[in-house]
Amino acid sequence: MPGLDRGDKLAGVSRVAAALIGITSAAGLYATGCSSSPGSCGKCPTASFDLHSLADSTVTWSVAGEPSQTISGLVPYPPASGQCSFRYTKGWIIDYADPKERVIPGFVNLQCDSVGGGGFDMGIQDPGDFRTWQAGSWQMAAAGGSVIADIGVSGGLPCNGLYFDGMELSATVETATGSPARFPGVVTNDFVRTFRLDFDTSTVTPANSGGQTCNFSVSAQVSVHLTQTAADYLVNPDASCGCE
Repeated sequence: MPGLDRGDKLAGVSRVAAALIGITSAAGLYATGCSSSPGSCGKCPTASFDLHSLADSTVTWSVAGEPSQTISGLVPYPPASGQCSFRYTKGWIIDYADPKERVIPGFVNLQCDSVGGGGFDMGIQDPGDFRTWQAGSWQMAAAGGSVIADIGVSGGLPCNGLYFDGMELSATVETATGSPARFPGVVTNDFVRTFRLDFDTSTVTPANSGGQTCNFSVSAQVSVHLTQTAADYLVNPDASCGCE
């Protein structure tokens, strides 16, 4: 990736987000990448894209039978007691000759710190290419490995690497102006996507990669209000194609 290889990305994110990146790698999305300078394999212009949370995002959560807590607004990482933080690991769009374009999803990292200890650290893979989303609402099931959480570590109740496969996600796109564009533009200048992503973890029973479940309960009702504009898509036209 231009200016940021996979090792750098893993160093800057939480364990669950790192696990999501690892799953993406295993699926082959990092099999061919781009480096920071042109090489003998030719150029593959590459864009990164960012995503931002808005102040009216809300989370209500409870771990191990504690009284539920509700917050409005997500703070920068790390969260203090009774807060939830938001971080986004940027996604990438690579302009190959064949296929002409490949999207590598980004990851939302949502971490909540319970007043009584515990809380959770959750990674959520982008559920689609936001550039193609149009105004409206729809529901989708969380793809396998796309939502992962560590639960209650600080409270002495560790249950790590839990997968919420099949959990229902609801997307509501409020603003959808502009459209995708061919490189070097990636998106049109008037591009804006503002949307809500809602889900309730208590609707599924999470399990780790071995199929084991936690011996204590966890629930989180999440409504994240997110936005991105054309300025969040940054293109490196001189990135080189991977040689693998």
